[in-house]
Amino acid sequence: MSMPAIGYAIREQNRPILDDPSINAAEITFERANDPLRVERYVRDLEFAHVSVHALKLSVCSPDPPIRRYMDQLHDIAVENGAESISDHLGFTRDGNAGMEMGHFAPPPFTMAALDATCRNIDVVMQRFGSIGFFVENIASLFHFEGEMTEAEFLRRTLSQTGCGWLLDVTNVYANSVNFDFDPYSFIDEVMPAARRVQMHLAGGFQDESTGTYIDIHSHPVPGPVWDLYRHALKLGHGRTEVVFIERDQNFPDEHGWREEARTARRIAEEVTGVYA
Repeated sequence: MSMPAIGYAIREQNRPILDDPSINAAEITFERANDPLRVERYVRDLEFAHVSVHALKLSVCSPDPPIRRYMDQLHDIAVENGAESISDHLGFTRDGNAGMEMGHFAPPPFTMAALDATCRNIDVVMQRFGSIGFFVENIASLFHFEGEMTEAEFLRRTLSQTGCGWLLDVTNVYANSVNFDFDPYSFIDEVMPAARRVQMHLAGGFQDESTGTYIDIHSHPVPGPVWDLYRHALKLGHGRTEVVFIERDQNFPDEHGWREEARTARRIAEEVTGVYA
């Protein structure tokens, strides 16, 4: 079993600790990096074992293919920063290229028609990115459209038919399992065999007591149930899990907090893989 790279989604608040020896991966959010006034690489002079660019607006589950200009810009940022992968969410942010951006991700209807459109769009993306790997991320949602299959089956079929990688957001699986009452371990068990390459996201949210829902807003430390699910996913991922990114967008921790979460992710990966840095 190989040891995945461990790192953070880059935020200005965690840049001071990115040279920590236990951190050897970085995820760039494209919408933060695509600044025409920037004069240096987004990762600056740091060297990582794995760099990935995370997109927000490919909208691969829309009926129309992603906008060429957006794909070109993503590709350029990836090449500039030495990224080996690009990712986006398995959902849609607009109904078509002429549609208005919603500002959030919506899940597709889990139908054959939506699956066909999604796979066609991912094929377009993968052709454009060439040797740079493309990964789709399972999203957290508060509703599902009526469909002909489960979310797990839709995701499994997408991975099998396109050959793209799976950005397994462990927290999103946990959130959906709480909100839609299913077994998160079984979800990962069903999907993982179809994933040729795997990345993972870890984050923390909160339980909204007023609505009884778990909200994934990257606002808190990674909770215990997510760490447990992460351990399970690593075991199933065998040697296919390439990198693990921790996300934090609110309630930023102090220096110790930043370093400790990365070290916890690494300790668990070392225990599972038997590979120690």
